[in-house]
Amino acid sequence: MPQISPEVRAKVIEEFLGTSDVPGMKEQTLKSSGDFASQTMAGTPTRRMGSYAASSGAKTSSSRQRPLDFLRNVDPKQLIALLRKEHPQTIALVLSYLHASQASAVISELSSQMQTEVARRLAEIGRVAPEVLQEVESVLENRLYSLMDGEGLDESDGKEALVEILSQSDRSTEEKIITGLTKKSPNLASDIKNKLCDFEDLGLIDDNSLQAVLRLTDIRDLVLALKGANKNLSDRIYNCMAPEVSKALRDDVEALGSVPWEEIKTAQQQVRNILRGLVTLGKVKFR
Repeated sequence: MPQISPEVRAKVIEEFLGTSDVPGMKEQTLKSSGDFASQTMAGTPTRRMGSYAASSGAKTSSSRQRPLDFLRNVDPKQLIALLRKEHPQTIALVLSYLHASQASAVISELSSQMQTEVARRLAEIGRVAPEVLQEVESVLENRLYSLMDGEGLDESDGKEALVEILSQSDRSTEEKIITGLTKKSPNLASDIKNKLCDFEDLGLIDDNSLQAVLRLTDIRDLVLALKGANKNLSDRIYNCMAPEVSKALRDDVEALGSVPWEEIKTAQQQVRNILRGLVTLGKVKFR
């Protein structure tokens, strides 16, 4: 999908509200979107805020539970465009309120000198006055709405959006969609499948990539995941570790006893999600 204009978004939401027959749907949609449709049709100054909330899931200032909460739903690429020219102190302040994955994506795009300065200031952040946070929010919101209206905004990446949606879907839904795409658009299906890695795909990546995944994995998840892994994959993971660490991990897995498959599956999904995240960031190489 290319970038969608605010007018088109407004018409789509207005049509949805007019045709939905699900009890309470209209009230819930209006609540979650900041009354987007009515604001847009009335042409009020708050239109942009409603537009962004409806299109990205962000909440308006009146409903946020924490400072800068609206940025936690913004794509890292847009955050980079939003913050790249800011003062290191401002960038550090914003990063402290983002999801770790967002903050990591932003800081990785900064120059080496800026990374060091932002990291130092981030580590030293203490209590911030509410009025300072409000001022930062106001400036960034206005700039973000300008970006959302197309001023310096790249086209949205629908492929990445699809990968993210499928990542949150159950396995059956994922397989059905991939099967359908394979028939309609084999190249697209292949590209999506490469990004939708499974736990077993740990056996297909190189040693450095595997070690990167393991460093980010919670030890409890890793023990549970290995409990249900095949021998070849388990041996590959053990061999990527220092001998003493490998032995301790193997002992933990063997001492675990009987474990419900659902727990093992959940742990493997956690590891899989880390792998998928690194693939999306281009940090993984396949053998």
